[in-house]
Amino acid sequence: MASAGAMNQRVQVQTLVYDEDAEKWNWEPLYTSWAEAELNTRRNLFSSVGIGARGVTFTMRRNSRLTLFKSIRWGSQFCFLTSIIHNPGGLYDTVEAALVDLATCRKDPREEITYYFPGVLTEKYMGHEQQEPMAVTTTTLVLVTPKDITLSPGSLVQIGASAARNNYHVLTCHELDAYKNEYEISREADV
Repeated sequence: MASAGAMNQRVQVQTLVYDEDAEKWNWEPLYTSWAEAELNTRRNLFSSVGIGARGVTFTMRRNSRLTLFKSIRWGSQFCFLTSIIHNPGGLYDTVEAALVDLATCRKDPREEITYYFPGVLTEKYMGHEQQEPMAVTTTTLVLVTPKDITLSPGSLVQIGASAARNNYHVLTCHELDAYKNEYEISREADV
């Protein structure tokens, strides 16, 4: 049971909004709340095919607008929501989140319909494989996006501002999760 005195962290619940004029998806403030925040010692596995991130657990007053389609801004930190548990008694929720950095991404700049969107990058869990020395390196990452963002296999996604070095090909789409999409993306570079 949470106590009012322990709920001393101000958090901002955010919702994803599309700005047609800017052709850009953004996380915008929905409401502000007080929460108890506890950093976790274990990693939060916010991606089913990628490496996890440091986790945080929030205890906050229940609000019907808080769903896994939302995010939380805690100070300067973006928190990707992974679980909401309604506590007995109906007053508080326990919210699990991953502490991650947002990347500004652009849907395939070669297509007629393109837009910018926020995404979270993580390394793909590959296990251990012996690699032969090569003159080309392949970087494979996992891009986790809000459910509204859809990418196609074979398309390009631009990560960050520099198009030349940051164009990745979408290899595999994982879109069965109800709240997010995950895309395995790859790029090659000469060594």
